[in-house]
Amino acid sequence: MSAFDEDLFLKGLEQRKLTLGSDYVEKNLATADDFTRPFQEAMTAWCWGFGWGDDVIDAKT
Repeated sequence: MSAFDEDLFLKGLEQRKLTLGSDYVEKNLATADDFTRPFQEAMTAWCWGFGWGDDVIDAKT
């Protein structure tokens, strides 16, 4: 994960699991291939971690 901050990824992963469910998220990450894995990681970090990783935007938004 050299393209982005791992802390942001972990924060995003936690938020993503809370919103979508752990089973769903784990399945998506586990089935990601070499092409889709970087996309999954980037979206988890930037959309879920940066976008919803604090209290500025509530989870319902």
